[in-house]
Amino acid sequence: MMDIREVTHYLTRERSDIPEVISFRATRRAIGVLGVALPFLLWWGGLLLNRTALQPSISHYYFTNMREAFVGVLCAVSLFLFTYKGYNKMDSYAANAAGFFSLMVAVFPTNIIDGYPGQSMVASILDVKIHNAIHLTSAGLFFITLACMSLFLFTKSNKPKSQWSDARKSRNMVYKVSGWIMLLCIVLIGISEPLLGVGKTSKVTFAMETVALFFFGISWLTKGDVVFGD
Repeated sequence: MMDIREVTHYLTRERSDIPEVISFRATRRAIGVLGVALPFLLWWGGLLLNRTALQPSISHYYFTNMREAFVGVLCAVSLFLFTYKGYNKMDSYAANAAGFFSLMVAVFPTNIIDGYPGQSMVASILDVKIHNAIHLTSAGLFFITLACMSLFLFTKSNKPKSQWSDARKSRNMVYKVSGWIMLLCIVLIGISEPLLGVGKTSKVTFAMETVALFFFGISWLTKGDVVFGD
């Protein structure tokens, strides 16, 4: 069994093949895959299983036949984020916060749009302002937390920049691009309706959420050494 110094040494290395670190990579990859897959799972699943039209946002799939998939994936992401242990406490705190916000998005559904196809009984019970406020706030904080992790935590290294490999530099570029795109998507979602005149049934929000989730997934897959590994 390794002592604490050996564990610390291995956890602060750029790469390692010991089982403990492999499990960290597997967690990162699982988070990344779920992030990339979620919008396509809901869209194509709804279309193939029930001919469900593309919804205005990912959250509106709660009111379709894909509700279980929506809630299940968010809860799985939340679980992985809660169990994720980064290189330091800040990594873990940020991941736990993102996991909490993901869980809140699943537990507190968004408001269904008036006249839009959905489960009317569920909508009438859950169409409460506080639910929507918690949902929207949690969704925004979820993406902001993930973006900040990509920009400020994933880019950290225990080595000086002069010793960075080309792969390390490429990974940092992926983290930065992913983080900024996630933030841009949040801004575009916020201004699309009031400033751009986009209606509530527009698919702009779904498109921006899909892009944000894609780059969230790419960032975590990169962190899991799927691309640009040393």
